[in-house]
Amino acid sequence: MNRFFLLLALALIGLALAARSGKRKIDSDGILDEDSTDRFDSFKSKFKRNCIDGTTACKQRKRNYAKNLKRLKELNETTNGDYEVEENKFMDWSDDDMKKMVFPIDGMPKPQTDNLDLSDPVQLRNKRAAAANFDWRTTTAVNPIRNQGSCGSCWAFASVAALETQMNYKNNRTGALRRSYSEQYLVDCSVTYWGCGGGYPSAALTYIKNYGTPRGAAYPYVSGTTGDTTECMTGLTLEKPVSAVSIFTGNVSQTVTFIKNQGPVTACFYVCNSFYAYASGVYTANCTPNSPGFQGGHAVAIIGYGTTAAGVNYWLARNSWGTDWGINGYFMIKRGADVSSIESWEITGPRTVLLP
Repeated sequence: MNRFFLLLALALIGLALAARSGKRKIDSDGILDEDSTDRFDSFKSKFKRNCIDGTTACKQRKRNYAKNLKRLKELNETTNGDYEVEENKFMDWSDDDMKKMVFPIDGMPKPQTDNLDLSDPVQLRNKRAAAANFDWRTTTAVNPIRNQGSCGSCWAFASVAALETQMNYKNNRTGALRRSYSEQYLVDCSVTYWGCGGGYPSAALTYIKNYGTPRGAAYPYVSGTTGDTTECMTGLTLEKPVSAVSIFTGNVSQTVTFIKNQGPVTACFYVCNSFYAYASGVYTANCTPNSPGFQGGHAVAIIGYGTTAAGVNYWLARNSWGTDWGINGYFMIKRGADVSSIESWEITGPRTVLLP
């Protein structure tokens, strides 16, 4: 009999613990449902958000999270298994917050091609046949992923990333010997462009070709925090690593040849909400200025290309949103299909020189 009561007591305790552990939290602000409240708590813990119930700021974060969670669930039904989306650091951001990471297309001038070297990349030095897969990271000439923050300076980051990689490789500055250049210099000093409001890599690289650029440590990046430009620093030592700027817009085969034989290129494309949630796979969402969830234009550096086991051709691109986005800061996007105009807007490749 005693054993019966002991077993009964243990069973009741187990049921009580199970009920307690399964109890869901209620959002005191009445914004999130039970499931979303649990997920928001996990999100806050993972991304170290300080959100105090009842405050205006926290209520807005919850509204943003609820809206983006709904979008995420809808996206999961439309990716067709081509790519994966996930909850990430943008889940409690508003659309206005997200727009700060890209640039507006209204009023933006067309990319300039004046005074650019438009020669065929077939003439590149040491031409090599394009392999099926190529990744500049294997050379250890690629610098770590950076984060542009709340400033539409992607154009500067893409330009510097393409330049640095080619420059480091050509000058045997790999691994610990890698050299970096300043994005902030472009944002502040190339005043004919738009700073945090956007710009084109072709113009940025041409500016460096004409005027030079300082090292990254001499002119560190701050606009990601301030959200604006600062006064242009003068009296800095400038290097001129760019000898020419080539344009390959609309020509996939020439772009592949340049990447293989010379170095990474920059590319501009349209960004919709789905891109912010990208986690892995080959991105195939075709975004246009008329698409639902359109956010703006964006620039990245394409550092490689390849073909998946399923036969899907892709570009391997480097973003400037930190390592906690995408595939440790990188992403794949379908190649040869002009997804989101990535092949028809602007593709630019710098040509570098030997420097001491």
